[in-house]
Amino acid sequence: MKLFELGKITMTPSAISIIASYKVAIGDLLDRHEKGDYGEVSELDWRENTLALLPESVERIMSVYNIGTEKLWVITDPDRKITTLLTEEDF
Repeated sequence: MKLFELGKITMTPSAISIIASYKVAIGDLLDRHEKGDYGEVSELDWRENTLALLPESVERIMSVYNIGTEKLWVITDPDRKITTLLTEEDF
């Protein structure tokens, strides 16, 4: 079950490069993100994501996934209108 809306999906050029290099199924990552599987985030980030799901929250939701030797961040803005895939160098 989806926990929140993703809005428009955007990607940085470096994220596109990783996705292409590793043939990442973007839909699978986005599905994990919106269902609350936040990947390799810290315990603190996991708690912040949980609080961000509350209706009155104005916080972003962030996931981090290991892709080969790289990490890919998926961040949904507080207003849930945009979700961006980006890399550590973009973050």
